[in-house]
Amino acid sequence: MVPPVRWYYIFSTWIFILSALFPVVHLPTFPLNLMASVGCFEIILNPYNENIVKNLYILFIHIAPFFWIPYDLSVNAFQVGAAVILTYLLFIASLGENPIHVYMTLLKENHETTAEFLKDRFGL
Repeated sequence: MVPPVRWYYIFSTWIFILSALFPVVHLPTFPLNLMASVGCFEIILNPYNENIVKNLYILFIHIAPFFWIPYDLSVNAFQVGAAVILTYLLFIASLGENPIHVYMTLLKENHETTAEFLKDRFGL
């Protein structure tokens, strides 16, 4: 049994939340969203994932922000990106986790039902 990976362990979720808050806080997240878009390959890299809800969730969280965030490659955007990455790494370290371990566990997850996925990812 693979231990569950909660939503706050996943860097793409952090980027999605910051992107969703863009109209309020105006923090540029475009370079981070480009980096997060690589997460769409989880569907290809995880051949055990046959749950359509999980696949749609993965695609949504990685692609949707491109519809509302501005394309910004300024120095400020890269500074915000570096700060978010550093904050994420410090947060994961404070939980006693290793980001590489988190993502290796993600690839081993096998959620056959939507209920399993929601329980593991969100504790529902």
